[in-house]
Amino acid sequence: MPETPNRRRLRWLRSIRVQAFALAVILIALPALVFSVLGNAEAERRLLVRKAVAETGDAIAVGIAPILRDLRPAELATLRSALSRFAAPDRSIKILFRPASSIAAEAFYFVATVPPISAEQTEVERQQLLHLGILPGLSQGCTARLLRDRDASVLGGGAEVLTSVTSVEGAAGCWAVVIATSESRILGAIEASPYWSRPEVRIAIAIYALMALLIAAIFAGVWHGLLKFRRLALSPTQLAGFAPATVIPELASLAAAFDSMVQRMRHSADMIRQAAEDNAHAFKGPIGTIRQAIERPTLLALHQHRSLHDTLRTVSLSLDRLDGLVQSARYLDNATAELLEPQLSSVDFSTLVRSFVQSHATMNVAPPVRLDAHVADGIVVAGQPETLEGVLETLVDNALSFSPAGACVMVRLERDGDHAVLSVQDEGPGVAPDRLPRIFDRYYTHRPAECACPGQASGVHFGIGLWLARQNALSLGGRIDAVNRDPHGLCVKVVLPVAEQR
Repeated sequence: MPETPNRRRLRWLRSIRVQAFALAVILIALPALVFSVLGNAEAERRLLVRKAVAETGDAIAVGIAPILRDLRPAELATLRSALSRFAAPDRSIKILFRPASSIAAEAFYFVATVPPISAEQTEVERQQLLHLGILPGLSQGCTARLLRDRDASVLGGGAEVLTSVTSVEGAAGCWAVVIATSESRILGAIEASPYWSRPEVRIAIAIYALMALLIAAIFAGVWHGLLKFRRLALSPTQLAGFAPATVIPELASLAAAFDSMVQRMRHSADMIRQAAEDNAHAFKGPIGTIRQAIERPTLLALHQHRSLHDTLRTVSLSLDRLDGLVQSARYLDNATAELLEPQLSSVDFSTLVRSFVQSHATMNVAPPVRLDAHVADGIVVAGQPETLEGVLETLVDNALSFSPAGACVMVRLERDGDHAVLSVQDEGPGVAPDRLPRIFDRYYTHRPAECACPGQASGVHFGIGLWLARQNALSLGGRIDAVNRDPHGLCVKVVLPVAEQR
Protein backbone atom coordinates (compact mmCIF):
# COMPACT_ATOMS: atom_id res chain seq x y z
CA MET A 1 0.00 0.00 0.00
CA PRO A 2 1.59 3.34 -1.05
CA GLU A 3 2.32 5.82 1.70
CA THR A 4 0.08 8.89 1.70
CA PRO A 5 1.53 12.41 2.07
CA ASN A 6 -0.10 12.74 5.50
CA ARG A 7 1.52 9.55 6.72
CA ARG A 8 4.90 10.65 5.35
CA ARG A 9 4.50 14.01 7.09
CA LEU A 10 3.53 12.32 10.36
CA ARG A 11 6.51 9.98 10.16
CA TRP A 12 8.77 12.95 9.45
CA LEU A 13 7.44 14.77 12.55
CA ARG A 14 8.20 11.72 14.69
CA SER A 15 11.87 11.78 13.67
CA ILE A 16 14.28 12.20 16.59
CA ARG A 17 16.36 14.54 14.46
CA VAL A 18 13.39 16.81 13.74
CA GLN A 19 12.25 16.78 17.36
CA ALA A 20 15.77 17.51 18.61
CA PHE A 21 16.09 20.39 16.14
CA ALA A 22 12.71 21.83 17.17
CA LEU A 23 13.68 21.54 20.84
CA ALA A 24 17.01 23.26 20.17
CA VAL A 25 15.19 26.13 18.43
CA ILE A 26 12.85 26.47 21.42
CA LEU A 27 15.70 26.36 23.93
CA ILE A 28 17.54 29.07 22.01
CA ALA A 29 14.52 31.28 21.29
CA LEU A 30 12.99 31.08 24.78
CA PRO A 31 15.85 32.88 26.62
CA ALA A 32 15.93 35.59 23.95
CA LEU A 33 12.17 36.10 24.33
CA VAL A 34 12.30 36.09 28.15
CA PHE A 35 15.27 38.48 28.27
CA SER A 36 13.51 40.79 25.82
CA VAL A 37 10.38 40.85 27.99
CA LEU A 38 12.42 41.38 31.16
CA GLY A 39 14.45 44.10 29.47
CA ASN A 40 11.30 45.95 28.41
CA ALA A 41 9.83 45.58 31.89
CA GLU A 42 13.04 46.90 33.45
CA ALA A 43 13.05 49.90 31.09
CA GLU A 44 9.41 50.64 31.95
CA ARG A 45 10.16 50.37 35.66
CA ARG A 46 13.07 52.79 35.39
CA LEU A 47 10.85 55.21 33.47
CA LEU A 48 8.14 54.98 36.14
CA VAL A 49 10.66 55.65 38.90
CA ARG A 50 11.99 58.72 37.14
CA LYS A 51 8.46 59.88 36.38
CA ALA A 52 7.45 59.48 40.01
CA VAL A 53 10.45 61.50 41.15
CA ALA A 54 9.68 64.22 38.58
CA GLU A 55 6.02 64.36 39.62
CA THR A 56 7.10 64.76 43.23
CA GLY A 57 9.20 67.72 42.18
CA ASP A 58 6.31 69.19 40.22
CA ALA A 59 4.05 68.87 43.25
CA ILE A 60 6.58 70.71 45.41
CA ALA A 61 6.84 73.47 42.75
CA VAL A 62 3.04 73.81 42.72
CA GLY A 63 3.10 74.23 46.50
CA ILE A 64 5.75 76.94 46.33
CA ALA A 65 4.21 78.84 43.36
CA PRO A 66 1.59 80.88 45.33
CA ILE A 67 4.34 82.27 47.51
CA LEU A 68 6.52 83.27 44.55
CA ARG A 69 3.80 85.12 42.62
CA ASP A 70 3.55 87.98 45.19
CA LEU A 71 7.04 87.71 46.67
CA ARG A 72 9.42 90.64 46.55
CA PRO A 73 13.20 90.21 46.55
CA ALA A 74 13.31 91.95 49.90
CA GLU A 75 11.15 89.19 51.40
CA LEU A 76 13.50 86.28 50.68
CA ALA A 77 13.65 85.32 54.34
CA THR A 78 10.00 84.29 54.08
CA LEU A 79 10.86 82.11 51.06
CA ARG A 80 13.66 80.33 52.90
CA SER A 81 11.34 79.40 55.77
CA ALA A 82 8.72 78.17 53.30
CA LEU A 83 11.26 75.97 51.52
CA SER A 84 12.21 74.30 54.78
CA ARG A 85 8.76 72.65 54.87
CA PHE A 86 9.56 70.75 51.67
CA ALA A 87 13.13 69.83 52.61
CA ALA A 88 14.23 66.17 52.61
CA PRO A 89 17.62 64.50 53.11
CA ASP A 90 17.71 63.14 49.54
CA ARG A 91 16.26 66.18 47.77
CA SER A 92 17.47 69.74 47.09
CA ILE A 93 15.30 72.73 46.18
CA LYS A 94 16.84 75.76 44.47
CA ILE A 95 15.11 79.03 43.58
CA LEU A 96 16.41 81.32 40.83
CA PHE A 97 15.11 84.83 40.09
CA ARG A 98 15.28 87.10 37.08
CA PRO A 99 14.05 90.70 37.46
CA ALA A 100 11.18 91.83 35.24
CA SER A 101 13.45 94.46 33.73
CA SER A 102 15.64 91.84 32.02
CA ILE A 103 14.95 88.99 29.59
CA ALA A 104 18.48 87.58 29.28
CA ALA A 105 19.14 84.05 30.46
CA GLU A 106 22.27 85.23 32.22
CA ALA A 107 20.13 87.51 34.42
CA PHE A 108 18.93 84.53 36.50
CA TYR A 109 20.67 84.19 39.86
CA PHE A 110 20.19 81.95 42.91
CA VAL A 111 18.16 83.49 45.75
CA ALA A 112 17.50 80.46 47.99
CA THR A 113 18.65 76.82 48.29
CA VAL A 114 17.65 73.98 50.61
CA PRO A 115 20.00 72.66 51.85
CA PRO A 116 22.30 75.71 51.61
CA ILE A 117 25.27 75.59 49.25
CA SER A 118 28.28 77.86 48.82
CA ALA A 119 28.40 80.79 46.43
CA GLU A 120 30.97 79.02 44.28
CA GLN A 121 28.69 75.97 43.95
CA THR A 122 25.70 78.13 43.02
CA GLU A 123 27.69 79.69 40.18
CA VAL A 124 28.77 76.26 38.93
CA GLU A 125 25.18 74.99 38.91
CA ARG A 126 23.95 78.20 37.22
CA GLN A 127 26.44 77.59 34.43
CA GLN A 128 25.20 73.99 34.16
CA LEU A 129 21.59 75.18 33.80
CA LEU A 130 22.69 77.62 31.10
CA HIS A 131 24.65 74.87 29.30
CA LEU A 132 21.66 72.48 29.39
CA GLY A 133 19.45 75.13 27.76
CA ILE A 134 17.06 75.37 30.69
CA LEU A 135 17.60 79.02 31.60
CA PRO A 136 17.73 80.09 27.92
CA GLY A 137 14.37 78.45 27.50
CA LEU A 138 12.92 80.55 30.31
CA SER A 139 14.31 83.69 28.74
CA GLN A 140 11.75 83.27 25.92
CA GLY A 141 8.90 83.71 28.37
CA CYS A 142 8.27 82.89 32.02
CA THR A 143 4.91 81.30 31.34
CA ALA A 144 6.55 78.11 30.03
CA ARG A 145 6.54 75.09 32.39
CA LEU A 146 9.66 72.99 31.89
CA LEU A 147 10.04 69.34 32.92
CA ARG A 148 13.42 67.69 32.49
CA ASP A 149 14.30 64.01 33.03
CA ARG A 150 18.02 63.44 32.98
CA ASP A 151 19.81 60.10 33.02
CA ALA A 152 23.10 61.68 34.02
CA SER A 153 23.88 63.65 37.20
CA VAL A 154 24.14 67.33 36.35
CA LEU A 155 24.05 69.15 39.65
CA GLY A 156 25.91 69.12 42.94
CA GLY A 157 29.19 68.05 41.39
CA GLY A 158 27.56 64.95 39.94
CA ALA A 159 25.86 63.89 43.19
CA GLU A 160 22.35 64.97 42.13
CA VAL A 161 20.04 64.31 39.22
CA LEU A 162 17.96 67.17 37.87
CA THR A 163 14.35 65.96 38.04
CA SER A 164 12.10 69.03 37.75
CA VAL A 165 12.29 72.66 36.57
CA THR A 166 9.17 74.82 36.88
CA SER A 167 8.83 78.51 36.02
CA VAL A 168 6.57 80.85 37.97
CA GLU A 169 5.77 84.39 36.74
CA GLY A 170 5.61 86.76 39.69
CA ALA A 171 5.00 90.44 40.25
CA ALA A 172 8.69 91.16 40.62
CA GLY A 173 9.95 89.00 37.76
CA CYS A 174 10.43 85.39 36.70
CA TRP A 175 11.10 82.67 39.24
CA ALA A 176 12.55 79.20 38.46
CA VAL A 177 12.03 76.29 40.87
CA VAL A 178 14.80 73.71 40.32
CA ILE A 179 14.47 70.40 42.16
CA ALA A 180 17.22 67.77 42.14
CA THR A 181 17.17 64.32 43.72
CA SER A 182 20.08 62.49 45.24
CA GLU A 183 21.67 60.15 42.73
CA SER A 184 21.93 57.41 45.36
CA ARG A 185 18.16 57.44 45.90
CA ILE A 186 17.35 57.07 42.18
CA LEU A 187 19.97 54.39 41.64
CA GLY A 188 18.73 52.56 44.72
CA ALA A 189 15.18 52.60 43.36
CA ILE A 190 16.05 51.49 39.83
CA GLU A 191 19.09 49.35 40.71
CA ALA A 192 22.10 50.54 38.78
CA SER A 193 23.24 46.98 37.97
CA PRO A 194 21.49 45.28 35.00
CA TYR A 195 18.61 42.95 35.80
CA TRP A 196 20.44 39.88 34.50
CA SER A 197 23.13 40.35 37.15
CA ARG A 198 20.72 39.96 40.06
CA PRO A 199 21.14 36.79 42.15
CA GLU A 200 17.65 35.46 41.46
CA VAL A 201 18.07 35.95 37.72
CA ARG A 202 21.45 34.25 37.76
CA ILE A 203 19.99 31.28 39.65
CA ALA A 204 17.20 31.03 37.04
CA ILE A 205 19.78 31.15 34.22
CA ALA A 206 21.82 28.40 35.89
CA ILE A 207 18.72 26.19 36.32
CA TYR A 208 17.72 26.77 32.69
CA ALA A 209 21.23 25.98 31.43
CA LEU A 210 21.30 22.80 33.53
CA MET A 211 17.90 21.77 32.12
CA ALA A 212 19.07 22.43 28.54
CA LEU A 213 22.23 20.39 29.11
CA LEU A 214 20.21 17.55 30.62
CA ILE A 215 17.81 17.47 27.67
CA ALA A 216 20.71 17.60 25.22
CA ALA A 217 22.42 14.78 27.12
CA ILE A 218 19.24 12.65 26.97
CA PHE A 219 18.87 13.13 23.21
CA ALA A 220 22.59 12.63 22.62
CA GLY A 221 22.59 9.44 24.72
CA VAL A 222 19.61 7.95 22.88
CA TRP A 223 21.02 8.99 19.48
CA HIS A 224 24.46 7.61 20.33
CA GLY A 225 22.86 4.35 21.50
CA LEU A 226 20.92 4.00 18.25
CA LEU A 227 24.02 4.76 16.17
CA LYS A 228 25.91 2.15 18.17
CA PHE A 229 23.16 -0.37 17.40
CA ARG A 230 23.56 0.48 13.72
CA ARG A 231 27.35 0.07 13.80
CA LEU A 232 27.00 -3.25 15.62
CA ALA A 233 24.40 -4.45 13.13
CA LEU A 234 26.70 -3.61 10.21
CA SER A 235 29.88 -4.81 11.86
CA PRO A 236 31.27 -7.91 10.14
CA THR A 237 32.88 -9.12 13.38
CA GLN A 238 29.96 -8.51 15.76
CA LEU A 239 29.38 -11.68 17.75
CA ALA A 240 29.01 -10.54 21.35
CA GLY A 241 25.53 -9.09 20.89
CA PHE A 242 23.83 -5.77 21.52
CA ALA A 243 23.12 -6.10 25.26
CA PRO A 244 26.78 -6.02 26.47
CA ALA A 245 27.41 -2.84 24.48
CA THR A 246 24.37 -0.98 25.86
CA VAL A 247 24.97 1.56 28.64
CA ILE A 248 21.50 3.17 28.67
CA PRO A 249 19.16 1.13 30.95
CA GLU A 250 16.07 2.06 28.91
CA LEU A 251 17.67 0.56 25.78
CA ALA A 252 18.69 -2.66 27.53
CA SER A 253 15.36 -4.39 26.85
CA LEU A 254 15.54 -3.34 23.20
CA ALA A 255 19.10 -4.68 22.97
CA ALA A 256 18.01 -7.97 24.55
CA ALA A 257 15.17 -8.25 22.03
CA PHE A 258 17.64 -7.64 19.17
CA ASP A 259 19.95 -10.34 20.52
CA SER A 260 17.05 -12.77 20.79
CA MET A 261 15.97 -11.97 17.24
CA VAL A 262 19.52 -12.47 15.94
CA GLN A 263 19.77 -15.84 17.69
CA ARG A 264 16.47 -16.96 16.17
CA MET A 265 17.65 -15.87 12.72
CA ARG A 266 20.93 -17.74 13.15
CA HIS A 267 19.07 -20.83 14.29
CA SER A 268 16.71 -20.52 11.31
CA ALA A 269 19.67 -20.11 8.95
CA ASP A 270 21.33 -23.23 10.35
CA MET A 271 18.09 -25.18 9.98
CA ILE A 272 17.68 -24.01 6.37
CA ARG A 273 21.26 -25.05 5.53
CA GLN A 274 20.76 -28.43 7.12
CA ALA A 275 17.43 -28.91 5.34
CA ALA A 276 19.06 -27.99 2.02
CA GLU A 277 21.76 -30.63 2.49
CA ASP A 278 19.27 -33.26 3.66
CA ASN A 279 16.86 -32.62 0.78
CA ALA A 280 19.65 -32.68 -1.82
CA HIS A 281 20.98 -35.94 -0.40
CA ALA A 282 17.48 -37.46 -0.30
CA PHE A 283 16.81 -36.59 -3.94
CA LYS A 284 20.26 -37.51 -5.26
CA GLY A 285 19.87 -41.17 -4.31
CA PRO A 286 16.66 -41.89 -6.29
CA ILE A 287 17.88 -39.78 -9.23
CA GLY A 288 21.14 -41.69 -9.35
CA THR A 289 19.33 -45.02 -9.11
CA ILE A 290 16.95 -44.16 -11.97
CA ARG A 291 19.80 -42.82 -14.11
CA GLN A 292 21.79 -46.00 -13.55
CA ALA A 293 18.74 -48.19 -14.24
CA ILE A 294 17.98 -46.64 -17.66
CA GLU A 295 21.56 -46.34 -18.84
CA ARG A 296 21.91 -49.92 -20.21
CA PRO A 297 18.35 -50.17 -21.67
CA THR A 298 19.01 -46.90 -23.46
CA LEU A 299 22.11 -48.30 -25.16
CA LEU A 300 20.36 -51.54 -26.13
CA ALA A 301 17.30 -49.75 -27.49
CA LEU A 302 19.49 -47.53 -29.66
CA HIS A 303 19.78 -50.39 -32.28
CA GLN A 304 16.82 -52.62 -31.45
CA HIS A 305 13.89 -50.32 -30.51
CA ARG A 306 14.06 -46.73 -31.71
CA SER A 307 10.86 -45.53 -30.05
CA LEU A 308 11.92 -47.02 -26.70
CA HIS A 309 15.29 -45.31 -27.06
CA ASP A 310 13.59 -41.95 -27.62
CA THR A 311 11.40 -42.51 -24.57
CA LEU A 312 14.36 -43.40 -22.38
CA ARG A 313 16.25 -40.41 -23.78
CA THR A 314 13.37 -38.16 -22.74
CA VAL A 315 13.50 -39.68 -19.25
CA SER A 316 17.25 -39.04 -19.13
CA LEU A 317 16.76 -35.39 -20.11
CA SER A 318 14.06 -35.05 -17.48
CA LEU A 319 16.46 -36.52 -14.92
CA ASP A 320 19.01 -33.91 -15.96
CA ARG A 321 16.44 -31.20 -15.43
CA LEU A 322 15.36 -32.72 -12.11
CA ASP A 323 18.98 -32.92 -11.01
CA GLY A 324 19.39 -29.26 -11.97
CA LEU A 325 16.26 -28.36 -10.00
CA VAL A 326 17.62 -30.15 -6.94
CA GLN A 327 20.91 -28.27 -7.24
CA SER A 328 19.02 -25.01 -7.73
CA ALA A 329 16.84 -25.68 -4.70
CA ARG A 330 19.93 -26.37 -2.63
CA TYR A 331 21.58 -23.22 -3.95
CA LEU A 332 18.47 -21.16 -3.14
CA ASP A 333 18.18 -22.55 0.39
CA ASN A 334 21.83 -21.81 1.10
CA ALA A 335 21.43 -18.33 -0.38
CA THR A 336 18.35 -17.76 1.80
CA ALA A 337 20.34 -18.80 4.86
CA GLU A 338 23.07 -16.34 3.92
CA LEU A 339 20.47 -13.60 3.59
CA LEU A 340 19.23 -14.37 7.11
CA GLU A 341 22.73 -14.34 8.58
CA PRO A 342 25.09 -12.39 6.35
CA GLN A 343 28.73 -12.47 7.41
CA LEU A 344 29.81 -9.05 6.20
CA SER A 345 33.35 -7.82 5.82
CA SER A 346 35.10 -4.99 4.02
CA VAL A 347 35.70 -6.13 0.45
CA ASP A 348 37.99 -4.40 -2.04
CA PHE A 349 35.45 -4.40 -4.84
CA SER A 350 37.92 -2.93 -7.34
CA THR A 351 40.39 -5.79 -6.85
CA LEU A 352 37.61 -8.39 -6.96
CA VAL A 353 36.26 -7.14 -10.31
CA ARG A 354 39.74 -6.94 -11.86
CA SER A 355 40.57 -10.47 -10.68
CA PHE A 356 37.32 -11.82 -12.09
CA VAL A 357 37.93 -10.25 -15.52
CA GLN A 358 41.54 -11.46 -15.64
CA SER A 359 40.47 -14.97 -14.60
CA HIS A 360 37.85 -15.02 -17.33
CA ALA A 361 40.41 -13.92 -19.92
CA THR A 362 42.80 -16.68 -18.75
CA MET A 363 40.19 -19.43 -19.03
CA ASN A 364 38.96 -18.26 -22.45
CA VAL A 365 41.99 -17.83 -24.72
CA ALA A 366 39.97 -17.08 -27.87
CA PRO A 367 36.40 -16.33 -26.74
CA PRO A 368 33.72 -15.48 -29.32
CA VAL A 369 32.75 -12.49 -27.12
CA ARG A 370 35.33 -10.05 -25.78
CA LEU A 371 35.17 -8.99 -22.11
CA ASP A 372 36.56 -5.53 -21.30
CA ALA A 373 36.67 -3.73 -17.98
CA HIS A 374 36.97 -0.17 -16.69
CA VAL A 375 37.46 -0.27 -12.92
CA ALA A 376 38.10 2.68 -10.61
CA ASP A 377 40.63 2.22 -7.81
CA GLY A 378 40.01 1.95 -4.09
CA ILE A 379 36.30 1.13 -4.01
CA VAL A 380 35.47 -0.83 -0.85
CA VAL A 381 32.03 -2.18 0.04
CA ALA A 382 30.63 -4.19 2.95
CA GLY A 383 29.65 -7.70 1.90
CA GLN A 384 30.86 -11.22 1.26
CA PRO A 385 33.45 -11.84 -1.48
CA GLU A 386 31.59 -14.97 -2.61
CA THR A 387 28.27 -13.12 -2.80
CA LEU A 388 29.70 -10.16 -4.71
CA GLU A 389 31.57 -12.45 -7.09
CA GLY A 390 28.37 -14.47 -7.57
CA VAL A 391 26.44 -11.33 -8.52
CA LEU A 392 29.18 -10.30 -10.96
CA GLU A 393 29.40 -13.78 -12.45
CA THR A 394 25.64 -13.96 -12.96
CA LEU A 395 25.52 -10.62 -14.76
CA VAL A 396 28.54 -11.36 -16.94
CA ASP A 397 27.38 -14.90 -17.86
CA ASN A 398 23.94 -13.56 -18.69
CA ALA A 399 25.47 -10.84 -20.90
CA LEU A 400 27.79 -13.32 -22.64
CA SER A 401 24.97 -15.76 -23.30
CA PHE A 402 23.03 -13.17 -25.32
CA SER A 403 25.98 -11.54 -27.12
CA PRO A 404 26.75 -12.39 -30.75
CA ALA A 405 30.21 -13.46 -31.87
CA GLY A 406 32.68 -10.61 -32.04
CA ALA A 407 30.68 -8.48 -29.64
CA CYS A 408 32.02 -6.84 -26.51
CA VAL A 409 30.72 -7.03 -22.94
CA MET A 410 31.82 -4.02 -20.91
CA VAL A 411 32.18 -4.23 -17.12
CA ARG A 412 32.44 -0.85 -15.36
CA LEU A 413 32.95 -0.08 -11.67
CA GLU A 414 32.76 3.56 -10.61
CA ARG A 415 32.11 5.56 -7.48
CA ASP A 416 29.16 7.95 -7.33
CA GLY A 417 29.21 9.83 -4.01
CA ASP A 418 28.70 7.29 -1.23
CA HIS A 419 27.83 4.45 -3.61
CA ALA A 420 29.71 2.00 -5.79
CA VAL A 421 28.12 1.50 -9.21
CA LEU A 422 28.77 -1.77 -11.08
CA SER A 423 27.38 -1.97 -14.61
CA VAL A 424 27.52 -4.80 -17.16
CA GLN A 425 26.67 -3.82 -20.75
CA ASP A 426 26.22 -6.20 -23.66
CA GLU A 427 25.52 -5.87 -27.37
CA GLY A 428 22.78 -8.52 -27.55
CA PRO A 429 19.16 -8.13 -28.62
CA GLY A 430 18.05 -6.58 -25.37
CA VAL A 431 14.73 -7.35 -23.66
CA ALA A 432 11.26 -6.55 -24.88
CA PRO A 433 9.89 -3.55 -22.93
CA ASP A 434 6.93 -5.56 -21.62
CA ARG A 435 9.27 -8.27 -20.29
CA LEU A 436 11.97 -5.99 -18.86
CA PRO A 437 10.33 -5.50 -15.43
CA ARG A 438 10.07 -9.30 -14.98
CA ILE A 439 13.65 -10.38 -15.62
CA PHE A 440 14.47 -10.23 -11.88
CA ASP A 441 11.44 -12.36 -10.92
CA ARG A 442 12.04 -15.77 -9.46
CA TYR A 443 11.94 -18.67 -11.97
CA TYR A 444 11.36 -16.27 -14.86
CA THR A 445 13.41 -17.06 -17.97
CA HIS A 446 12.88 -16.20 -21.60
CA ARG A 447 15.33 -17.21 -24.31
CA PRO A 448 13.77 -16.96 -27.79
CA ALA A 449 14.63 -19.77 -30.18
CA GLU A 450 15.76 -17.27 -32.80
CA CYS A 451 18.40 -15.97 -30.41
CA ALA A 452 21.06 -18.53 -31.35
CA CYS A 453 23.97 -16.42 -30.22
CA PRO A 454 27.43 -18.03 -30.33
CA GLY A 455 28.15 -16.70 -26.88
CA GLN A 456 25.11 -18.36 -25.34
CA ALA A 457 25.93 -20.62 -22.42
CA SER A 458 24.81 -24.20 -22.67
CA GLY A 459 22.74 -26.00 -20.07
CA VAL A 460 19.31 -25.69 -18.51
CA HIS A 461 18.20 -22.28 -17.27
CA PHE A 462 15.81 -22.02 -14.31
CA GLY A 463 15.50 -18.22 -13.96
CA ILE A 464 17.03 -17.83 -10.51
CA GLY A 465 20.34 -16.11 -11.33
CA LEU A 466 19.06 -12.54 -11.75
CA TRP A 467 16.50 -13.03 -8.95
CA LEU A 468 19.23 -14.09 -6.57
CA ALA A 469 21.47 -11.23 -7.72
CA ARG A 470 18.72 -8.78 -6.81
CA GLN A 471 18.19 -10.42 -3.40
CA ASN A 472 21.90 -10.21 -2.67
CA ALA A 473 22.04 -6.55 -3.72
CA LEU A 474 19.07 -5.73 -1.49
CA SER A 475 20.60 -7.59 1.47
CA LEU A 476 23.72 -5.39 1.15
CA GLY A 477 21.65 -2.21 1.21
CA GLY A 478 21.78 -1.63 -2.53
CA ARG A 479 19.64 -2.09 -5.61
CA ILE A 480 19.81 -3.52 -9.14
CA ASP A 481 18.18 -2.23 -12.32
CA ALA A 482 18.21 -3.03 -16.02
CA VAL A 483 17.64 -0.82 -19.06
CA ASN A 484 17.86 -1.43 -22.80
CA ARG A 485 20.73 0.23 -24.64
CA ASP A 486 20.43 2.17 -27.86
CA PRO A 487 20.34 0.79 -30.53
CA HIS A 488 20.49 -2.66 -28.95
CA GLY A 489 21.84 -4.46 -25.95
CA LEU A 490 21.14 -4.48 -22.24
CA CYS A 491 22.75 -2.63 -19.31
CA VAL A 492 22.36 -4.09 -15.80
CA LYS A 493 23.48 -1.77 -13.03
CA VAL A 494 24.14 -2.67 -9.37
CA VAL A 495 24.39 0.16 -6.82
CA LEU A 496 25.91 -0.64 -3.41
CA PRO A 497 26.80 1.64 -0.48
CA VAL A 498 30.49 2.25 0.02
CA ALA A 499 31.87 0.79 3.27
CA GLU A 500 32.45 3.30 6.07
CA GLN A 501 36.11 4.07 6.64
CA ARG A 502 37.15 3.18 10.18
